[in-house]
Amino acid sequence: MLSRTWAFFEMNESEGQRMGQRNTVILGLGLVLLLGGCVGRRSINYLNDPSLSNGSSKLFENRKFEYRIQVNDVMSVRVMGLDDATSRFFNVEQQNGMINASDAALYVNGYSVDKNGQIQLPTVGKIKLQGLTVGEAQELVQRKINEYFNNATVILKMVNWRISILGNVSKPGAYLVYNNQITILDALAMAGGPNEFADKTHITLMRQSERGVQALYVDMSTTGVLSSEYYYLLPNDIVFVPTLRARPARLNLEMLSILLAVTSTGVLLFTAIQNANR
Repeated sequence: MLSRTWAFFEMNESEGQRMGQRNTVILGLGLVLLLGGCVGRRSINYLNDPSLSNGSSKLFENRKFEYRIQVNDVMSVRVMGLDDATSRFFNVEQQNGMINASDAALYVNGYSVDKNGQIQLPTVGKIKLQGLTVGEAQELVQRKINEYFNNATVILKMVNWRISILGNVSKPGAYLVYNNQITILDALAMAGGPNEFADKTHITLMRQSERGVQALYVDMSTTGVLSSEYYYLLPNDIVFVPTLRARPARLNLEMLSILLAVTSTGVLLFTAIQNANR
């Protein structure tokens, strides 16, 4: 009877050891898989290119897509070189000083493109700007102004030149652009840059057009984006930076490592106690 009982305890001891070892192996495999799913250097860094080396350069030709004025755009039109009375008639914002004019003041005093694609200027009347670039629109307005005034100079700018940067960045929000062009790298820099766990390989760019909203992925991890037509942003573009899927695994890696160490120690301790009792 005693021999059977001892054999039973030995069997339970062996089974316990096997279970402990099996749990350790399972946790070890889980940790290996977790490490395999961690964030790679390509997902963290910008503009990776194996062909680049120290002391050499590489040309990436730009493919610019010029923005064309759309309905609901707001234009600032200033006419210079006129007498004071006529100048105030055209340039409403100059009454409060152009330098100190706020964004709201520029919007209120700007000329909105109506549903027919036109703006209405004093004396000159309606001018259709829809479909033109900002440069083409300025030339057209200049020709119209020349029909009524001599030695007048037209300065035309977009007031609603803004972009939005959302997602996993330091400072998400909408930003006004005081430049003729801006790159997607400039935009990310304005928002403080992507955070540590941002996915730079699947940045979503949403662009408004006359037919609707165009959405596409932009891969910022390689230099291929430098030659893309989407490298330069357009007014009202929205840039969304997603979070890497590996983020939860990365954050729990330390806890799982501790758990594996504790389990392994427990199995070794259990085995040592059982061997000592034999």
